[in-house]
Amino acid sequence: MKRIISLTFGLVMTLTMSAQDDVQFPFPQIPELLQTPEARLGYLMEHYWSRYDFSDTSERGQAVAEQGFADYVNLMQYADSATCALSARALADSISRSQSRLEQFDGLVDHYLGNPNSPLRNDVTYAHLLRAFTALPQLDEARRSRMAFRLRMVERNQPGTQAADFTFIDREGREHRLYDVDSELTLIVFSDPECEHCHEQMPRIMGSRVLTQDARLRVLNIYPDHNAEAWQKDVKPLPQNWLEGRSPEGLIIREQTYYLPALPSLYLLDRQKRVVVKDGSIDQVEAVLSHQ
Repeated sequence: MKRIISLTFGLVMTLTMSAQDDVQFPFPQIPELLQTPEARLGYLMEHYWSRYDFSDTSERGQAVAEQGFADYVNLMQYADSATCALSARALADSISRSQSRLEQFDGLVDHYLGNPNSPLRNDVTYAHLLRAFTALPQLDEARRSRMAFRLRMVERNQPGTQAADFTFIDREGREHRLYDVDSELTLIVFSDPECEHCHEQMPRIMGSRVLTQDARLRVLNIYPDHNAEAWQKDVKPLPQNWLEGRSPEGLIIREQTYYLPALPSLYLLDRQKRVVVKDGSIDQVEAVLSHQ
């Protein structure tokens, strides 16, 4: 089931509802005097958990929390950074009083945002929640260390930041650097010839009219790992605006220059090599290119 929340003037959110009335998440009521989408969304995010009973550790209470959390992380992608940070801190503070709730929400964060196959995966949202959780004084050191490591990974190459430069070697053995590629837009497609998901996705990516016909765009198909022999055998015809190469000795993976929990992984960069899309899907990249 779905619940539609109009944030005003065309900005409408579709939120999940359980088929059972007793596990519906208690969304806050947005005051009618808030008229702009930004103000309404800001209020919703700031007060999102205000009506939820964090003391209810029953099976029902946990089901309500998960249903609400899935909608929560979906909404966060529409809010500004300051609002997301404030909302994440409020959630972290609310769950900090109960070890069982902390464990549950830590698991939800991983499941919905850390799982590379999650349709809600979003590293910007993931980072906001990890920052808020790692700041909790009640965390034991093992959990804090694990969260801090995850945060370091997802904070790399965030949208709006300069992409990390790297060296790659082409088919003729010549060495290049990412920042030497002169183009208005650069798309890095990290892939692996031994990755089954890449075998499924690469024909779709290589056949994209947007990626092959946009004159502003240069595409780099990069193998980030160390098996040079497997990459050398994986010769395929490339679109005209594509370059391909491999990371020498798999340095991109070894040094974790880019966070690549699953392949293929797409990074869209602007002329200054700032990240526009981080680890996005082909649909996300095509949508951004079509609107620019």
